[in-house]
Amino acid sequence: MQDTIRRILEMDEQARQLTEDASSMRAQAELSIEDRKRTLKEQYLNRAKEKISQIEEKEHGFADEEWEATVQKYQLIRQRLDDTCKRNFDAWVEQIVSQTIAQ
Repeated sequence: MQDTIRRILEMDEQARQLTEDASSMRAQAELSIEDRKRTLKEQYLNRAKEKISQIEEKEHGFADEEWEATVQKYQLIRQRLDDTCKRNFDAWVEQIVSQTIAQ
């Protein structure tokens, strides 16, 4: 009878140990999952930040190119206006004077 009780107690102790081991493994697995989630989140955020930085650089480059094109366009227009003014200055002054005198 004592052997049976002792075996029952041993089996109970083994069952408790298995339960504790399973609980411990589950807790470790949950921690591992949380660590993995955190790591993946950090990796995704870092990749997103890098991608945003690359896009910003490209956009700045496009904006700079567009700005330079606009500056050149208006410099060309200004140069044409200056050239037109120089070519026609005497004729315009003469027209203004003759129209003013004629009135």
